[in-house]
Amino acid sequence: MASVKQLLYDTLDDLEEEHLKRFKSFLREDGPIPASVLEKANATDTLDQMLDRFGPEGAVKITLDILKKINQNNLVTTLIHDKRQWQHEGYL
Repeated sequence: MASVKQLLYDTLDDLEEEHLKRFKSFLREDGPIPASVLEKANATDTLDQMLDRFGPEGAVKITLDILKKINQNNLVTTLIHDKRQWQHEGYL
């Protein structure tokens, strides 16, 4: 099974540029990541910041919350399924 980091990266990488901007906008509001850090961050940089500050489980939760806010329901469904597998396999 892929790592939590890889699966979260794949999720963020599936976002179109405009949706990634919206994702980062909500992330700035919801967490301790400064706007200056996220301003030019790509999906990888954004995920690294999330994992550093929130850990794997926190990053998954925040990702799900923000994806719901930006109406990315297909990604939410996929990530929820993956989260259940991670929990079953002991990754979270």
